Amino acid sequence: MFGKEADVGIFSNRRRKKSALSSTNPLLRWFGPGATSIGILYGVYMILSGGWSFSSLDSLLGTDPEAKFRGETITLGDQTERAPDRIRIATFNIEHFADKKSSTRVNEVGVDVLGTIAKIVSTFDLVAIQELQGADGAALQRLIGLLNESGGSYAATMSDPIGDDENDYKESYAFVWDRTRISFIPGSAYVVLDNGKKMDREPMVATFQTVVPKDSPRPPFRFTMINVHTTPSNVDPERRDSEINVLADVFQRVRQYEFEQSAEDDFIMLGDFNASTKNLGQLATIDGLTSLAEDIQTNVSRQKTNDHIMIDRNVTGEYAGRKGVIDFIADLKLTREQADTISDHLPLWAEFEFYEREQVTAPRSVASGPGTRMIQ
Repeated sequence: MFGKEADVGIFSNRRRKKSALSSTNPLLRWFGPGATSIGILYGVYMILSGGWSFSSLDSLLGTDPEAKFRGETITLGDQTERAPDRIRIATFNIEHFADKKSSTRVNEVGVDVLGTIAKIVSTFDLVAIQELQGADGAALQRLIGLLNESGGSYAATMSDPIGDDENDYKESYAFVWDRTRISFIPGSAYVVLDNGKKMDREPMVATFQTVVPKDSPRPPFRFTMINVHTTPSNVDPERRDSEINVLADVFQRVRQYEFEQSAEDDFIMLGDFNASTKNLGQLATIDGLTSLAEDIQTNVSRQKTNDHIMIDRNVTGEYAGRKGVIDFIADLKLTREQADTISDHLPLWAEFEFYEREQVTAPRSVASGPGTRMIQ
């Protein structure tokens, strides 16, 4: 079901084209260490002025000394019984996910394209999707429809189409989640405002929490996701104004804003960065911020690490230590030609604990905003 909603100050007008197949309430926390008076004043300014901008912001310095975890490849269909104390979050660039791909069940090379995408998505509790195309959201609606017709209970939220007006190429971001395990915080979805046009596709933000029993003495794990898809030609870490370095500014400002609004402290920046772990630029200088992908190859040819799931290891202790990719080529015994009809990326995933490690402040009610749509 789609519904337009009223504009809200900090969000871009494009921000809320959201299709959200689920809801809850908002609560956001972070920015405990390192909040400065300049940052606080900037946050006040952004609220009054009605949006984020992408001017330079000094990053916190530091490196992550954590030991490496080994990536795992899971087999499709073996996750019907999910761990009750963990959730699995993923990022998946579904290359050119539009009308043709979403309306194809069996293509010319014998692949059930939409069925395979649905099978992959159903392996996870929450998925950040990139390269969703088509302003009407038809591809996403078909995916959700198939998931739910197959016995699932899924919902999604999507952004307005974002991209290059001159070349008439735009994409939407989306989040898809299992409503039996994850709740979307109403009004939490927005696209970061980029008046300076520092990025072709400014990130989409949304907040979620796990669905816990009503009588649970432990609070749900609540977290804010930042969905990213950079432009491959603009990720040189040596250039201060490249998109990979602008993302450091995005991460710092989003978490400052969310903490000031609702005391949120857990942030997961994920998506297709078009950069390896060694080329994350200013992102790598933020104290504790770590790519869980490390050296896992995330493209279909298993030669590059373009996709990342990044967390602040100083704050998000809910990371459960497991991560990996779904290699649908090996699992489904596909040829490279067949695999390419699904995507040129493999889904990258990581597991998190089901419960918050520390009790947080009660969430504040926030109205849903324009530019996003609910789908269920």
